Amino acid sequence: MENNCRILADNHTVSNNTWLPGLNNNDLIIGPSGAGKTRGYVKPNILQCNESMIVTDTKGALCSDVRPVLEQQGYKIMEINLADCAASPYGYNPLAYIRRGKNGNFSEQDILTLAACLVPIETAHDPYWELTARVYLESAISYVLEALPEGECHMGSVVRLVSEMGRGGKYKKLMDEMEVVDPDSFALSRCRMSQSAVEGADRTAACVFSFLTSKLSPFSFDGAKKLFTHPRKINIKRLGREKTAVFLTISDTDDSLYRLASLFYTQALHTLCGLADKSAGHRLKMPVRFYLDDFASNVVIADFDRIISVIRSRGIAASIIIQSLSQLESIYGHAKAMTILNNCDNVLCLGAGRDMETAKYISFQVNKPVSAVLNTPIEDAWLMTRGKPAERVKKYDLKSHRLYGRLPEAQAEAKEPDSTQHQLETTL
Repeated sequence: MENNCRILADNHTVSNNTWLPGLNNNDLIIGPSGAGKTRGYVKPNILQCNESMIVTDTKGALCSDVRPVLEQQGYKIMEINLADCAASPYGYNPLAYIRRGKNGNFSEQDILTLAACLVPIETAHDPYWELTARVYLESAISYVLEALPEGECHMGSVVRLVSEMGRGGKYKKLMDEMEVVDPDSFALSRCRMSQSAVEGADRTAACVFSFLTSKLSPFSFDGAKKLFTHPRKINIKRLGREKTAVFLTISDTDDSLYRLASLFYTQALHTLCGLADKSAGHRLKMPVRFYLDDFASNVVIADFDRIISVIRSRGIAASIIIQSLSQLESIYGHAKAMTILNNCDNVLCLGAGRDMETAKYISFQVNKPVSAVLNTPIEDAWLMTRGKPAERVKKYDLKSHRLYGRLPEAQAEAKEPDSTQHQLETTL
C-alpha cells in the first residue's frame, strides 16, 4: 500500500497528491451510530501517519488509542479537553489568534470574526439583539487587546469585562479614558456604534447586556478560565511545518462548549490558510487534515461552505464525518450543505440507517433502488469518487493495517490466553 494515500475501503485507496488523480482531498463519510466510521476510516487513516491532523475526539478515547503509534512516528501530540477544561493538557486562548498588522494594530477583521462566532445570527428575521450584542463584544475584545497587560489578554478577561458593562457606568468610564489615551481606538469606535444603537433606551441597553452575558456564560466557569490561561498553549502554525496531531475532546452529552469548539476550528482554518499564503508555493510545508467527527452535531464552522472550496491548493483537507445528510442540512441549510457535499470528491456511505434523504441520495448516485441502499449488508459500503462509477465495497478492517499491532488494543489481545486452551486448562 502506498504510504502517501488515504484508505477509503478494503482494497480502495486514494493518493494524497491531489495533482495525480486531479481530485481534492476532501472526504465525506456517512454512517449511523455503530456503522464503523471510526474503526473503518478515522483510525486507519490516522495510522497512515502522512500528514498533520486536527481530530475531533467525541468519546475522549481516540487520542490515548493512537498516541503510542503517532509518537513512534515522530509526531508532537497536543490535546485540548473541552469535556473537562480544568484537566486539559493544553490550553486554548482565542485572543492569541488575533493577528497584528505591520502598524502594530490588532486585526479588526479577526476581531469581527471572533465576535461573530461567539454571537451568531440565530433570528434571521430580526437580528437586532445579536447584532447589537456583537458590536459590544467587539468593543470588549478590542479593549482587552489594546489596554490590558499581555498576561491578561485572554478570553477570561473579555468575559469579566462584559459582565461589568451594565454596572454603574464602569465600561463608559473605561471608554472615556480610552478616548484621551487613544481616540482612534477600535474599542472606542465599536463602543460608540453600540451606544448609538441603544441611545436613550436604558432598558434596551440592559437587555442587550443581559443577552450578551448569557451568550458568554459557558466561558465564565473556573475550568474555562484555566483553559484560557493554561501555560501550555496550542501552536496551530506548528501543524503546517512538522508532524503534529491536535486532539479536541468534546463531550457528546454536554453542548455548553460546542461554540468554543467551532471557534477553534474556524481560527485553525484561517491561521493555516494564512500560513500557507506566506509559504513557498503558497502551500503548507506539511499537509494538514481535519477529522471532523460528528460534524453536524457539535461543530458549526463559520463560512465552511466557502472555506472548503479554497483549501485544496493550500495543502489543507477535511474529512467530514456525519450520521446522515439530513443532519448536515439541518445545521447548515440546504444550499450550504450541498456546497459542502459537492466539495468532497470522495463520498463513503457506511450505511443510511433509516434516513430516507441519505438513502435517496445514495440510491441516485449508485443507480440502485432505495431499498437496496437501506438493506446494505453490515460489512458493505457505497463508495462514490468523482469521475468514477459508484460501487459497492467492503468496509476496511482496522486489523489489516500494517501498524495495527502497535495499538494498545492489539497488544491487549496478544496478552489474552487462547480461550479454548484456557478453558481446557481450567477443566483439567
